[in-house]
Amino acid sequence: MLRNHDLNLLPIFDALMREQHLSRAAERLNMSQPAVSNALKRLRLSYEDDLFVRTGHGLKPTQRAMELHKRIAPALVEIRDSFEDADFVPETFSRTINISMNHAAEYLWAAALLRHLRAVAPKLTWKIHPDIITDIPARMKDGSLTYALDYSPLPGRDFGSLLLVNEPLTLIAAADHPRIGTSVTLEDFETLPQVSLMRRSEWIRSQNSRRHTPLEFLMGDALPRRNIEVQVSSFLSIPSIVADTDLIAVVPQRLALPLQAKGRLRCLALPFDCPNVDMYLHWHRSRDNDPVHIWLLNLLQGLAKTTFG
Repeated sequence: MLRNHDLNLLPIFDALMREQHLSRAAERLNMSQPAVSNALKRLRLSYEDDLFVRTGHGLKPTQRAMELHKRIAPALVEIRDSFEDADFVPETFSRTINISMNHAAEYLWAAALLRHLRAVAPKLTWKIHPDIITDIPARMKDGSLTYALDYSPLPGRDFGSLLLVNEPLTLIAAADHPRIGTSVTLEDFETLPQVSLMRRSEWIRSQNSRRHTPLEFLMGDALPRRNIEVQVSSFLSIPSIVADTDLIAVVPQRLALPLQAKGRLRCLALPFDCPNVDMYLHWHRSRDNDPVHIWLLNLLQGLAKTTFG
């Protein structure tokens, strides 16, 4: 029965799982190391499992501990939020929002969004994580990640989404490119050397390990051949590379505007039909009744229409 268990041990278990180190967990909890060690002994008795194995680098969770944490962590997030949200006032409310996004999204939209958000909720703390961190869906489920901003869908019915940005793609070339005039033919696109992003795994198709770039994700099998000679880790470096070489590339239109305005880049229509990039804010459904989450979604939806519409 629930009353036979000490629920105060669960936040300690959560801290041990996140830190996987006794002294760091104690520091996180503002407790002494002996107190955390004693709590771990009681947890082991309660669950009849070692839960953690000592290693040279700290504590390694057992399979039982990992299974328990998958169920306990989301519940702890909801419990903490229920106490924090009782007197929710945006101007004075304090919480850390962890969000993942790629470098281009961070460069193009984070400043505009945060400028507005900090004006109405200045005590919110934001941590922006790269979109290459492992297992984003699991992190949102256990509460260590609040949101993910991405063009790729999430698997299953456990996640909600809000469309924030609909961004057109453009083909870019150096302003003085020797082989390009005012337009690019399909033959040009297929033969001219290109710079592209490195491919990354797709969340929704991870079971077959398919990897793609955003353009491949949007176009699928309809994408023409490409003569890719250079691959980079971030969209941010592509415009300057293109401006100084004979390479061409496909990038979000907003990313090309600064160098186009300086006369270093030429933005051209793609020689084939291509949908815009939809950028979605994703979250785990366990947040659906959180008043802070509801307030934030309503605010972001309005900001997206006025700022990026």
